[in-house]
Amino acid sequence: MHPAKYHRELVRLAAEKGVRFMAGCRVESVRGEGPFRLLTSRGEVLANEVVMATNGYTSAVTPQLQRRVIPIGSYMIATEEIEPELLNRLLPTDKIISDSRKVVYYYRKALDGQRILFGGRVSGSETDPAVSGPLLQRELVNLLPELEGIAISHSWSGLVAYTFDELPHIGKQQGMHYAMGYCGAGVGMASYLGNKLGKQLVGDPDGKTAFSIPSFQTRPGYRGKPWFLPAAVQYYRLRDRLNI
Repeated sequence: MHPAKYHRELVRLAAEKGVRFMAGCRVESVRGEGPFRLLTSRGEVLANEVVMATNGYTSAVTPQLQRRVIPIGSYMIATEEIEPELLNRLLPTDKIISDSRKVVYYYRKALDGQRILFGGRVSGSETDPAVSGPLLQRELVNLLPELEGIAISHSWSGLVAYTFDELPHIGKQQGMHYAMGYCGAGVGMASYLGNKLGKQLVGDPDGKTAFSIPSFQTRPGYRGKPWFLPAAVQYYRLRDRLNI
């Protein structure tokens, strides 16, 4: 599926039901535990219910949630158009390919059937897509040497959120509802938990889910900045090289 088109259609359907969207309106603080007083970049808002659906972008506005998710950059590239015979020989199906390493790479034929989308992590700490793009291109050529000389047309990145128990979480903390920590499966899992959370807000018993886990783990000293990530990436890369 195309995530941007999916998001656009969700917005359209919600707007048809009367939902109001306020873009460019950053929440700067949340006070109270219901009713809530939210200070935003465009003024103050009063709300009986607040939902935090910030995942990899959870900030110090909610420090109790920020220290429970680990933001990790996910990096992607798209190649320029590839000659159809070569592309179909390299990727004869439309299935997604993912390897078995700990520092994993994932790729597939683009929906237009003319290029390859390739993603993974190529640095210990977060970097700029201008830096990650050529590094991903090198890894793609290592996997598919026939692509030597094929340039990339796009390079981008975004933050996903992992949790310490590697499970998504939905629940309520300090009166606020939350759903986050999708561990790289956010398109499907966020849709599922968003549906469940919406039902919980209106008292629908079908809002129950196994991901309403009472314990939302963190670690001593962790405040939302994954200082340990470069060492962890290097450790798992070593395991990949040793095949353990």
